[in-house]
Amino acid sequence: MQITKQYYNDRQMTDMNSLMNAMVLKPAELSPSIVHLAGRQEKMFPLTTLTEGVGNVDSVAGAKGIDQVEYQYRVTTKITQARPLAETNAGNELGRGGQPFQLVFPDKWFIKDYILISQSLVQVRIMSEPVPKGSNYAYTVQLVRPDEDLFLPSEDAEAGRLFGMMFAPVGTDFSRGNASNWSAPSLIRHKLTTVRKSYQLSGLANDAVASFPLPTKGGGTSMFWMDYEEYQKWIQWMTECELFYWYAEQSYTEGGVPTMRDENGQPVIIGPGLLQQIINKDTYSILTENKLENTIGDLFYGMTDGKDRVVTLYTGTGGMREFDKAMKNMLKADQYRQFNDGKFVNGSGRELAMTGFFTRYEHVDGHTVNVVKVPLFDHGPVADARAKHPATGFSLESYRMVFVDQSNYEGEPNLAMIYKKGREFLRWGVAGSVVPRGFKSSDLRASDIDGASVHYLKHAGICLKRFDTSLDLTCVA
Repeated sequence: MQITKQYYNDRQMTDMNSLMNAMVLKPAELSPSIVHLAGRQEKMFPLTTLTEGVGNVDSVAGAKGIDQVEYQYRVTTKITQARPLAETNAGNELGRGGQPFQLVFPDKWFIKDYILISQSLVQVRIMSEPVPKGSNYAYTVQLVRPDEDLFLPSEDAEAGRLFGMMFAPVGTDFSRGNASNWSAPSLIRHKLTTVRKSYQLSGLANDAVASFPLPTKGGGTSMFWMDYEEYQKWIQWMTECELFYWYAEQSYTEGGVPTMRDENGQPVIIGPGLLQQIINKDTYSILTENKLENTIGDLFYGMTDGKDRVVTLYTGTGGMREFDKAMKNMLKADQYRQFNDGKFVNGSGRELAMTGFFTRYEHVDGHTVNVVKVPLFDHGPVADARAKHPATGFSLESYRMVFVDQSNYEGEPNLAMIYKKGREFLRWGVAGSVVPRGFKSSDLRASDIDGASVHYLKHAGICLKRFDTSLDLTCVA
């Protein structure tokens, strides 16, 4: 029972204001719509929209979804691999005067007779077969150029410095054949995650009627409260799925062994979200065009075999402002500003309007970067928990910039949703004394509770196949 405060009027007269204060009269409703103080939430799912929403759902043999709880795919890199030195050669003026010297590498990838090139572009030839040295291999090499003053710089002989293999020059006559390398694709395996959400309603609440129209999931309105609550729960479900796609952290070891179990002893499998799959991480405090140019250039460098090469920049309000400001600062520094042709300023005289904001970047090589706003970066639970930006008070998550390679490679999207076949989305009701609105008899289960419950379930994951051409750029202001 709810009791309002009893109202005493000591003014010895009755007027409209006293009746209103006593809550005797019902105020007039100005509008049938609800004022959303925190904004509407229907557009909070850009990652879902740009994968599942546009049909980028990976499958097996054309069927929707996969038939296992695990999925795998092959990854290969270029065959011409550089190798780092495993040990430092501390000798002085290595190779001067054509003297042979040794370089120690971690494996036998390099082949006898081949020319190696150092990071300082000094060329040496492998003069004999490598010999084991502990767990590494020692190569005897000689400088190619017959310059008496040339030697291998000491910094090129330090452990970790890279050498690349080029070609194999041999003797003029009676040369012997050498060898070749090959590599097999590596295997990446992940598991799908089962995500659920439920809500309950009492027998009386199912048919409760509100005194004003409420929005529903289909875009219409209803006077039934449970129709509105179903709309709210649907938004919550979609939000939780979007959070899973972004922020999920893998709950099993690299060998696939689960490390978490529920109260029934069943493994709780959590596949990696998009952020965990991106291996390139970087930070910024104030975004500049130079930082953006270098970042995008690095990402594009490995995308030469992509078709319709597209990078999507997912960010929040703070990141969109930083992107726009960086572009405009670049234009200002290069004196490219245009005021009178309708690009940034419209109107004339006393009626000028500032306009024009950057949400797209086109690279000279034909790549495109599209900026997409992620409302969860502004108002999601991660954004609420993170520290605030010292200048704007926005969450630092709002300034997060996630550059995602969404190109197509060999006809397949690089970013795709993965489903367990038949379990891409399940929704059912458990009927008790009442039947949940919107359900058919085939959707129901039996229960003796004076009420009902509704359940959502999805068995899915997000997959970024080429994980080295994307970047997670976070703000540390």
